[in-house]
Amino acid sequence: MNVLGLDIGTESVKLVQLGEGKAGKYELLALGSALLGTNIMASEAEADLDNLAQIIKKLCLDCRVNTKNVNTALPQDKVYTSVITLPKLSEDELSSALRWEAEQYVPFPIDEVTLAHQILGATVDQGKEKLSVLLVAAPNRLVDKTVKVIQKAGLNPVSLETEMISLARSLVPETIKSALVVDMGASATDIAIVRSGQVVLTRSIPTGGTALTRAVSYELGLEENQAEAYKKAYGLDKTKLEGKVVAALSPVLEVVLKEMEKTLEFFMSDKEGGQIGQIVLSGGSALLVEVTNRITEKMNVEVIVGNPFRDVTMKDATKTIPAESYPFYAVACGLAMKETS
Repeated sequence: MNVLGLDIGTESVKLVQLGEGKAGKYELLALGSALLGTNIMASEAEADLDNLAQIIKKLCLDCRVNTKNVNTALPQDKVYTSVITLPKLSEDELSSALRWEAEQYVPFPIDEVTLAHQILGATVDQGKEKLSVLLVAAPNRLVDKTVKVIQKAGLNPVSLETEMISLARSLVPETIKSALVVDMGASATDIAIVRSGQVVLTRSIPTGGTALTRAVSYELGLEENQAEAYKKAYGLDKTKLEGKVVAALSPVLEVVLKEMEKTLEFFMSDKEGGQIGQIVLSGGSALLVEVTNRITEKMNVEVIVGNPFRDVTMKDATKTIPAESYPFYAVACGLAMKETS
């Protein structure tokens, strides 16, 4: 099935449509984005949802999307995700056990969430076979609102998943056994351990690009639009503006770095953990000047900015897309890569 990957973010909507290419690669059929200005998905007003649907509809037309079928993602910081260990169970027993687990740990009333799970693998503990399961709980209101917007745009919602599952699919090569994925978005930074292509640990903190911009604005006495420009131009380069921008950004970035350290420590303390082969960055703040060097110094692990199009052949019409824009499309690309039947 030819499916569109649609990423409805805080500040923008991104879409990617892929087709089957040569030599096991994908072919890029459509790609585009539209600014939202405000986080429309946070609104409950019908008029705002109608407006968002029209933005998506126009974007699909402008990008010449030729399918109505859509895979989309739910914001990682709005969804509860946990990896749990259970005895080996039948499918019916597993469903009951997961609901019981959800009642114990999910921070929402169980009747107000949609549950989903993915079996990560089997282990043996003291001679007994155990299942490692990724449990996901999404608020029904968020699921219903997302489906409604897609349908209002004249599209057919095929599947929903978390943003981090999409990112793992598009950013982590199969050659990397374990990676730390860090999605530095506008309103939040999402962190995950991806092992053998599967998300096994996630964290989300309410610190992102907007917080970085506000720090520059406050410390340098600038309007936010000018602070945003300074952030993008100078980033963590200590030689620019007498190091004033990096001095403003560093305390906020340190919050993210500490959360990355906690995640790595927790992962490596687990008997099934091990070493991380790579840190993969995504999101707008992944493009800050010197950010990869700063994280490498702190974490002592190879750091790269993820390229979701590494297995995608660009058409002539899309070859002009600058490489620095690639991380913005990582979630949408991962959604487009998802196999559906």
